[in-house]
Amino acid sequence: MVKIVGKILITFFCIIESFLHARIALEVRTDNGTPNSVVVGQPFTLDVVIDDVYGSVAKPSIKGLEKFNARQCGSYMSSVNGKATARYSYQVRIDKIGSYVLGPATVIHQQQTIISNELCVDVVKDIGTPQMNKNNNAETKTFLRLMVSSESVVVGQKIGCMLRFYYQDPSISLTNIGSPDLLGFDVKEHSPLEHGTAQIDGVEYHYAQWQWDMYPTKPGEFLIPAYNADYELPIKDNHLFGGFFMLSRADRKRIYSNALTLKVSPLPYSNLPVHAVGQFERFSAEIKPGMAKEGEGMVLTLEIEGNGNLPAIATPPLQMPDALKYYDSNSTIIMPKHSDELPKKRFEFIVQGMKSGYCEIPEQLFTYFDTETHRYETLRTVPLAVSIMSGTISVKQNYIPPTLSTETSATVDNEKTIADINTTGNWYAAPERHSLPWWLFQLLLLLPCFYMGYPFIVNKFILLTGNSARLRRWRAFRQAHQHLEHAFRNNDDQKLYTIFMQLLQELGTNDLSVFAQDSFFERMTHAAYGKSDNKNSDELCRMAKEWLERLEKIM
Repeated sequence: MVKIVGKILITFFCIIESFLHARIALEVRTDNGTPNSVVVGQPFTLDVVIDDVYGSVAKPSIKGLEKFNARQCGSYMSSVNGKATARYSYQVRIDKIGSYVLGPATVIHQQQTIISNELCVDVVKDIGTPQMNKNNNAETKTFLRLMVSSESVVVGQKIGCMLRFYYQDPSISLTNIGSPDLLGFDVKEHSPLEHGTAQIDGVEYHYAQWQWDMYPTKPGEFLIPAYNADYELPIKDNHLFGGFFMLSRADRKRIYSNALTLKVSPLPYSNLPVHAVGQFERFSAEIKPGMAKEGEGMVLTLEIEGNGNLPAIATPPLQMPDALKYYDSNSTIIMPKHSDELPKKRFEFIVQGMKSGYCEIPEQLFTYFDTETHRYETLRTVPLAVSIMSGTISVKQNYIPPTLSTETSATVDNEKTIADINTTGNWYAAPERHSLPWWLFQLLLLLPCFYMGYPFIVNKFILLTGNSARLRRWRAFRQAHQHLEHAFRNNDDQKLYTIFMQLLQELGTNDLSVFAQDSFFERMTHAAYGKSDNKNSDELCRMAKEWLERLEKIM
C-alpha cells in the first residue's frame, strides 16, 4: 500500500514539475540579419518552440496568423529522459507595410493551456544591400533585385519588369528562379537570360537578368511579392581524402528579392469605345478585290501598328452600309523585322455584296488611350469604294420544253421557287478525290521502322565491315567542318576551342604538340576564355579552317 501511494505521489509531482518548467515561445527567423523586421511581400519563418514537457505535444494555435498568407513548412520533435522539445515552423508573408502583433501561441497539454509571448513585427519596404552583405564572405555577397519601369500606371498600360541576380563569386551556380502568382496582371513571356557586370556602392558585381512585360487588367493597389532564387555555392573540402576521391559538395541557398507596390488607376471616361492602351501610329484598311458579283466574297484587311498589348486587342466592329454583309475571319500579330519598325496586328473580314451597284465602306475608327499624352486619341482609315455587279442567271432555268408532261412542269416550277444562289454565297464544284496508292501507303508505314532501326543498322554495318576507326574519323571531321561553318557564319570565335577539343577527343588523342609551332592554339584559347572584342574573328576563323584541313591530312 505504501509503494502504491509513493508511485502516485511521484507521478503527481512529475506532472506538477512539467507545468512549472514547460515553456512555449514565438521566434522570427529572417535572412536579412535584422530581428523582428521583415520586407513587405517577402516570406519569413515563424517558429513556435515548446520545451520541457512530458509526452507528445499537440499542434499549437497562433492568434492573428489567419490574417496573413501563412502555411506550415516544418515540424521537429525530440525527447531526452522523458522531456520533449517540439518546434513548429510556419512560412508567413505580410503584404502591407506597418507594425503587426503575432501571437500569443497556445497549446493544450494534459488538460492544461500553455501560452507563449507576443511578437511585434515591423514590415518595411526594403532592408537594403549593406544589411544583407555586412559579412565579408563571398557566399553572402549575393542579392536579388526586382525593378519595374513605373509604379503608377493605368489599366492596360505596359509595365517593363526586370529581375537581376547579383553575385561576386563566379563559382556560384544558379539553379532555380521562383515567381509568385500575380493576380490582376497579364504577364508575358520573359526574355532569354542575359549576363553582365555592374558597380554598386563602388563594388563590382556580376549579374544575370530576365526581362518581361505585364499589363494590369483591373484598377487598384497591388503588391508584387518577392521573387526567390536558389543557387549552389561549392564547398572547398580541406579533408585529407577529399581531393583524392574528387568529392564535390555544394551549399544550397535561397534568397529573396524586394517587393514592389503598384498603383493602377482606372481609365478616364470616354464617349467612344476604347480599343487599346499604348502608343499607336497607323490604322489602315484595304479590300481585295474591289469589284465582285453579288454574293461573292471579298477580303477586307485592317492593320493597327504600334506598341501595346496586341494579343488583348479584340476584333473591332465594322461600320458597313446595308448593301454589304461581313463576317469575322482571323487575326494575326506581325512582329517587326527591323529595328525601325513597329509590331502590327492584322484583322481580316469576309465581305459580301447583297445588291448590285457602287458602295462605299466608310472610315473605321480605332480609339486608344495614349500613355504619353494621357488622353484619348482616335485613328481613322480612308473610305473604300467597291463595285457590285449583278449575278448571272442560268438559261436552262427559264427554258421549258413544250413536250414536258404535267409532272415535269410541276418539278420545274418548284425549282423556280428556290432563292437566287448568289444571295447565299457561291457554289463551287468539289474535285474528285483519288485514293492513296497501295505502294505509297506501305512506304509511309515502313518509314517509322526505318527511322527507329537506322542506328542499329549503322552499328551492325560498322562491325561487319571492320572499318569502324575509319568511319569514326570521317564522321569526326565531318562534324568539325559543320560546326566550324556555323561558327564562321555567326562570327562566333568562342566556339573554336570546343570544336578542336571535341575533334581530338573523338579521334582518341589529347596530344596538343601539333599546335606547338603556331600561335593559333593560344589565340583560340584566349577567344574562348578571355574577353574578346571580335575584331580579329574573321582571321581566327580562317586560320581554324586551315588547321582543320592540315589535321585531316596528317591524322
